[in-house]
Amino acid sequence: MFRKGLFLLTWSLALAILLVSTGQLLADEILLENGDRLTGTVVKVEGGKLTLKTEYAGEIQIPVEKIKKLVTENPAEVHLSSGEVIKGKLKTVEEGRLAVETSPDRETTTIDWKKVAAINPPPKIPPQWKGNVNIGASSQTGNTDRKSASVGAEAARKTDDDRFSLRFLYNYAEDKGDLSARNTYGALKYDYFFTQKFYGYLGVELLNDKFQDLNLRATAGPGVGYQVWDDSVKSLQFEAGVSYVWEDHIDTKDKNSAAARLGADFRYQIFKFLSFTDRLLVYPNLEHGGEYTLRNEAALISPLGSGWALRLANIWERNSDPAPGIKIDDFTWILGLQYSF
Repeated sequence: MFRKGLFLLTWSLALAILLVSTGQLLADEILLENGDRLTGTVVKVEGGKLTLKTEYAGEIQIPVEKIKKLVTENPAEVHLSSGEVIKGKLKTVEEGRLAVETSPDRETTTIDWKKVAAINPPPKIPPQWKGNVNIGASSQTGNTDRKSASVGAEAARKTDDDRFSLRFLYNYAEDKGDLSARNTYGALKYDYFFTQKFYGYLGVELLNDKFQDLNLRATAGPGVGYQVWDDSVKSLQFEAGVSYVWEDHIDTKDKNSAAARLGADFRYQIFKFLSFTDRLLVYPNLEHGGEYTLRNEAALISPLGSGWALRLANIWERNSDPAPGIKIDDFTWILGLQYSF
């Protein structure tokens, strides 16, 4: 009985040592330029940094240029800057070069580290539409008889290469049964990114406003833009281009002219409970110096939960050369609810 127990204990210890040794052998290994040797599992390489999952320090990130030697025991998916994808175990064969093991489709491939765009990158999430819908309304009766309503929406779909966006806003108001405001604004824009920040665009904007003597003002044209910031806290971009402007007036003579287009779009999360947005567009007339139109939309947004928010917006419109009897400036205040998706 004693011998049998001793035999089982010996084999158990041997098996445990074998399992531990095997685990160590199967670990990926990294040798740094300073001589440090790290073991674990290579998770991915992105943005010039390798993520290594270890048992002793969790996930750690290592700059690729600090790696002298790399050996993986599990196949990895190597994405090259050319768009080609190679799969296999990895091994550094010389400084700055990486070998991907032989597969049934090819022999061992040796590549330059500089041509590696990523290793085991996470799957890309398909581009989705993001935006919001906002609704505002008011009704007063008694000594004051006034009604108003507004409906707006905006959405954008962005990929690594381009962005498509659209906007819509409708305002209506009555004062003592008489129409006091009715206008519709729409915009479509396509952006193509030449670099991460620099892009070209093609945009179309439409405006109908009875009280500005406009059956329709349509502007369309190309331009360029620069995305300064774009993250969860802040966003800022500037644009410059040219447009052709068609104005179909209700009572006065129609106008057609070429114009420059200058724009800025800003968003900032001031506090957790409050954010500010501002969108400015200016169209200087290229045929009649000193004439221009302007539209500025600013808003304060306070989240309420579950995608809903309280939104206070101000729209400032200016036409430096309005039709006779029409004021230069129009201001609209809208308080309503916004739902983001």
